[in-house]
Amino acid sequence: MTRWRQLPSAIVVAVSCIARVRSVSCHGVRTAVLALSVSLALLASAASSGSAAQPGCDPARPAVAYFSGGVSAPGSKGAPVPCETLVGTTSESATVGVTSLGSVLYAPLLENTSPPPTNVLQGPEDVIRSKDLGATWTTLDSGGPTTSGLVPPWMSVDPNTSRIWFATALPSLCGARISWSDDDGEHWQTNASVGCPAMGGEKLLEGPPPVSGPKPVGYPHVVYYCANETDVAASNLWCYKSLDGGATFSVAGGFPDPTPPAGCMEQHPSRPGVVGPDGVLYFPTTLCGALGIAISPDEGATWQFRPIVDSGLQDIYTAGTAVDNKGKLYIAWIGPGTLPYLTTSTNRGVSWSAPIMVAPPGVQAVRRVAITARKRGQIALAYLGTTDGSYFNGYITESQNALARRPRFWGATVNDPADPLVNAADSETFGDRFFYGTATIAPDGTAWAGFHCAKTSACPGQRIGVVGRLTKHAAAKKPPLGG
Repeated sequence: MTRWRQLPSAIVVAVSCIARVRSVSCHGVRTAVLALSVSLALLASAASSGSAAQPGCDPARPAVAYFSGGVSAPGSKGAPVPCETLVGTTSESATVGVTSLGSVLYAPLLENTSPPPTNVLQGPEDVIRSKDLGATWTTLDSGGPTTSGLVPPWMSVDPNTSRIWFATALPSLCGARISWSDDDGEHWQTNASVGCPAMGGEKLLEGPPPVSGPKPVGYPHVVYYCANETDVAASNLWCYKSLDGGATFSVAGGFPDPTPPAGCMEQHPSRPGVVGPDGVLYFPTTLCGALGIAISPDEGATWQFRPIVDSGLQDIYTAGTAVDNKGKLYIAWIGPGTLPYLTTSTNRGVSWSAPIMVAPPGVQAVRRVAITARKRGQIALAYLGTTDGSYFNGYITESQNALARRPRFWGATVNDPADPLVNAADSETFGDRFFYGTATIAPDGTAWAGFHCAKTSACPGQRIGVVGRLTKHAAAKKPPLGG
């Protein structure tokens, strides 16, 4: 980021005054200066060097190859290149998605300048879109300005239908407002109230119906909204399903948390469920360091429970579970040593592989692990990682053979470690925290992830959304600018 700050501020301000039509620059001068200075500096850097590098990419810092346990792997041929762009002021979560047309989506953009915690209560929080790999961003209607208040919003793009989903908790903290778009965010539909009494750790997920289940009408997938009854104590997972693409929802079912043993204060800030390509629902369960899996073959009506690991789990987040297009399952969490661990299942959750540690060499601890999958064995993880205990950087780890006996990984920080994203000493209080991020694999195989830059030298006094990716096309021809 150091090179981005070299542009004359007068140029940045002048250009920020031009972009006024429902763009990120409309919501405040400070955000406009930051986001547009990034884009201009990238263009200036490319022009001065004669390079056609994509926005935010740094070929001087290619990803490193390694095996589980942080063991370096030989060879660097084909190493992907990390890229980073900024999106403007954000709050609580950092969700990303990529459509079949190549549009990149991020949420939330927070369009106010109030201090925490008023900022997240006031809103509005919106979805933004880039059609040029993050060089510029446009604010979308997102079904109308809204805010999740006490619960971070959820945004996702389905890899099969390219439908964009945006869910925000209702002000009453009972249920959610769910919006969707089928044309890259140009037009939206909204269901104003879904899911009471669910309120916390919310997630919207979708997938084909199970063989014996009722078939959806007007949209190929069954759509689920699942959330906790409460986040701060053992409670109940509630799932609601829609068979008409989100227009109406009915109770699907759920399951209660088991009563924790004495001395264990179990909390469930997230419910990282997924729908398999066979329509089966999978939700991890946690109990005082133990990790398990809840499986529903009938759209949430009944559940089966299986153990995965007996101890060592520290945290698992909203985006901690993934399924590939062949039905292979992946769960990532923070385990021993405050490091990221991965386990996989090739038999629909009946049995699981021995957990492996998947951070690159040198990483001492991580925060906020997310995982995604696309083709068989193709995964990407995103997390904050530290090598010195003082500052955290945004890491993406990817693998093309995660189901192999000895999978090979590529990993890199999306930001230059000289400009870290997060100060480890930052308390991250309500309204001013990175609650969770997500990762996704685009149709072209590029791994994308969402992060925050919070009050470091790279983003002094601000909390800014960060979109990162690992690409093998950093020297490709740059697409035209414009949201």
